[in-house]
Amino acid sequence: MSKKLKMILSKVTVSAMVVAMTLSVSYFSGDNNVSAYTANTIQATKVGAVKTANVITVKSFDELKAAVASATAGQTIEIATNTLNCTSQLVLDKVNSGITIKAADGYSPVLDFTSFREAAKKASPKKTGDGYAGVRISGGNYTIQGITVENAYDNGMLIKPNYNSTIPAAKQVTGKPDDNKIINCAFNYNGDAGLQISGSNGLEEAGIHVRPSNNIVTGCVAYRNFDPLTKGGNADGFAAKLFLGTGNVFSHCVSAENSDDAWDSFAIEDSDVTYEYCVAYHNGDPTIFTGAYDKANGLQTDKDLTVGKCSGNGNGFKMGSGSSKYGAQTSGLRKMKNCLAFDNKSKGFDENNGTGTIDLVNGMAFGNKGGDYVLDLMKAGTFTNVQAFSVKSLKAPKGGNIAMVDAAKQKAIRAEVDAAIAKMRNEITAKKVPTAMNFSFWN
Repeated sequence: MSKKLKMILSKVTVSAMVVAMTLSVSYFSGDNNVSAYTANTIQATKVGAVKTANVITVKSFDELKAAVASATAGQTIEIATNTLNCTSQLVLDKVNSGITIKAADGYSPVLDFTSFREAAKKASPKKTGDGYAGVRISGGNYTIQGITVENAYDNGMLIKPNYNSTIPAAKQVTGKPDDNKIINCAFNYNGDAGLQISGSNGLEEAGIHVRPSNNIVTGCVAYRNFDPLTKGGNADGFAAKLFLGTGNVFSHCVSAENSDDAWDSFAIEDSDVTYEYCVAYHNGDPTIFTGAYDKANGLQTDKDLTVGKCSGNGNGFKMGSGSSKYGAQTSGLRKMKNCLAFDNKSKGFDENNGTGTIDLVNGMAFGNKGGDYVLDLMKAGTFTNVQAFSVKSLKAPKGGNIAMVDAAKQKAIRAEVDAAIAKMRNEITAKKVPTAMNFSFWN
């Protein structure tokens, strides 16, 4: 064989090896089909090395889990399908991950945990828990954008440190659930709070204080979350409660028709929470979860609704608590701007036996059966343009004043908010993340 021909064959062999190695890393556990995301994002640079692209595209739940496990800081996982059949919990546990998970352009992904829920019911028919939440974040610096989480057996999304009671305190691997950004997501029909941010009682008792801080929830909706095992007593729309850190923010969010409260900040001691452009609507109504409310109001049958007996609290913004086995009476700052609470079964803005300071600018409340504002144990910081429709059960914070809306304006305000709710319902029915609400009376 000539020297020239040997050189040509050598080059061909090396090229073939590069191609073979490139394809080999694209297979899963002996599956003969190349994964949709790895085949598009892995490039060979030389023999024995690969370079991972910044965008990983997935089209199934198995691909999503694999991408979550392998992704590194700076990478984006895009979901390019409208429905994912979620058969297990999605665990996000990397500290300071720098990872983004988002809807791909043109898609509105729904993470449907029905399969996981049904399996969980068989395994634990009388009790749910953290292991049955849909998306579990014990890591930090994740960005989740443009997805809907539905039908989890417990929370739709839970941001909380890990705790294993069988492991000594010195060996706990807690994670660091801080600095997460949840943007333009919906949490519907889950079996506990739509989205919950909490610390861990077990860690507290062990003297380990891992309290989630600086989590930002923006443009999100929590709708018709209901926990039949507790007769609706746990399923808030959003819960920032139990051993919370500082700097947690809800912005441009809507919490509607959940079985318990719209927002709950029970047992967070002196921690702060911020709410901006947030709406708490019609929570705690038991007739929602029998279907009677929809029928009486001419709404189409909600095929996703969990039906059961409901006796939840039904407050709008529940901002604290008295002392309990979980800690001292709450005493921190509640910073609120452009917030609305209406038609809740109980109170609109509720201190819930907590103290502390409330800053409230452009607050509006009406139609709340237990009173629009019950804040007499709190003290007012900045308290400006706070309005209500009725003086019934009205209790302002110390140093704060609440004004009555003119009767002539009440009808127009009601029409404006009813139109926004109707639009939200249509978007949820279409499996879309509802658009943010804004109102003229906030200007």
